[in-house]
Amino acid sequence: MNSTDSNWERCTNFSIELPDRPGSLAALAARFRQADVHLLGLWGAGESEGPATFHCVPESPDQFRNFLASTDLEAREGSAFYVSGASHGDALVETLDRIAGTGINLQAIQGLSQNGEFGCFIWADEDDWPALERLLSA
Repeated sequence: MNSTDSNWERCTNFSIELPDRPGSLAALAARFRQADVHLLGLWGAGESEGPATFHCVPESPDQFRNFLASTDLEAREGSAFYVSGASHGDALVETLDRIAGTGINLQAIQGLSQNGEFGCFIWADEDDWPALERLLSA
């Protein structure tokens, strides 16, 4: 896959821990709605014990930071890459193979495919960002 087949951008993500109980995510989503915070991605999971961790990729990181400052929520800020493109049979596999071929170890991936398009958020060590940016731009 080359740059004409896919698009990519580096984006800011935030991780928020919530109590692992019914209604925690719904309450957070209501706070987002009230503050007019728009997200490009939201996912998370709880464990059998301890808090649930939710990952948010906002349209506007600055707006999200302002939202956080007005709340009692604590979040960890990080960077991810969003890769998207036409979803032919093995588009995602081709992208992952190219990344692996450069020796970049991905720390995590969250993706989906729908209506002939795929999109995925990927995380890599910060030291690998320049190489990943070069590969995704090629």
